[in-house]
Amino acid sequence: MISIFNRSRLGVSGAIGLSSLLFCALPFAACSTSEEPDGSPGGEGGDTGAGGAVSMGGEAGSTAEGGASPQSGAVLVAGQTVGLETYQTYIKIFPEVPSGTVTFSQFREFGNANVYTFGGYVFVEEEGTMTRFAVDEKLNLVEGPRFSWQDLGIAGANASYTVFASADRAYTFAPSLGVTVVWSPSTMKRTGLLEVNLLDRPVDWETWASTGHLVGDKVIWNVFSGSFDSISVYPAVTLAIADANTDAPLRYIEDDRCLPGGPAFVDEQGDYYVHGAGYFGYFYAYGGVPDARTCALRVKAGKEEFDPGYLADYQEMLGSYVSDPWIRVSEDQFLARVWDPGVEFPEFPDDFWTVEARPVLVDLTQKSSKPYPGLEGTYGIDGVSYSVDGANYYQANQDGYGEGAEVDVYQLVPSGPVKKFHLGGVLLGLQRVR
Repeated sequence: MISIFNRSRLGVSGAIGLSSLLFCALPFAACSTSEEPDGSPGGEGGDTGAGGAVSMGGEAGSTAEGGASPQSGAVLVAGQTVGLETYQTYIKIFPEVPSGTVTFSQFREFGNANVYTFGGYVFVEEEGTMTRFAVDEKLNLVEGPRFSWQDLGIAGANASYTVFASADRAYTFAPSLGVTVVWSPSTMKRTGLLEVNLLDRPVDWETWASTGHLVGDKVIWNVFSGSFDSISVYPAVTLAIADANTDAPLRYIEDDRCLPGGPAFVDEQGDYYVHGAGYFGYFYAYGGVPDARTCALRVKAGKEEFDPGYLADYQEMLGSYVSDPWIRVSEDQFLARVWDPGVEFPEFPDDFWTVEARPVLVDLTQKSSKPYPGLEGTYGIDGVSYSVDGANYYQANQDGYGEGAEVDVYQLVPSGPVKKFHLGGVLLGLQRVR
């Protein structure tokens, strides 16, 4: 079966969001919305763990909280095992991207968690409590301070998205709580709250950020709102924008040329691109939006408005308006799994996820596509691009996402995928820590 992660955004951001280097990130995202609380409420960012403020100005982590920086390389691998109703998250630091078969036997275990990296540190969020970990010279995780926003309520593991703007400012966008939490990665204290006020959304709809990015002096989240019960979707791409240096109120811009539900990325010029993909094309197929279209849109560097002269139409590029989220292969090339236009949409929406899509290589500059060999007979697990040192990685298997799933992780190059390692679960994060 084709995979969806709890009907929500996949993957997590690292320092600038994994899709300018990738699509969650991700937060490396967890997959369900029910876990036991961990840690006590932090009020206005109370420090509930060891350690205090540390310098994050370009340092590569520390041997202990506040200690000296080692120079050894460190790459985070975060994974998850999927049970019938349970999800466990696992984290291990490797000196480089691993190869061969990787099991979780020597990983550190967490509950259902979001995982981030920034400034040489690893940040783990469980049930509204954020904990910072250093990485020592032996590549062990060293637990440091933590803080909580549990007094505001607890957003589901997939319902918040953190972007790191600097050593002193990070933003956790939590629309289900009606707030964005502003906090300091160096002091691990809460410093402010920004109201999230998305109008014209029914109260029973789900709302989350597909991705978040630091874009110049702004933090931008692309927002999905809809209902999988009624198969209803907000009929426009929506961006929530925060100032990266102040607590100015959030701003919102919308564009109804495309359906929402897809990743975003930032190019080398600072232009921001967002995929209005209708959530794997599901809401294009069944959402009933008149004249619906899926496409990619752009916000030029330094602007806070969609570029009216830019629209990359999925039908024109792919031959179909239905595809998985695009996975970065090179600067302007992406892997997309596309619905065969000769195949009708199933009568029953649940059967939509069981149809195998055909992999193609999309050239966004040329607005064209061609077959991408080597992934036939496999299913993508999420909509996430994982990037380490300029190389892009992707996970797939022959069964899709589900209980007991394991995956193969491939490095993507324009000529086709190159298998890198097998993981005894599903991949949630792959990123250099230092």
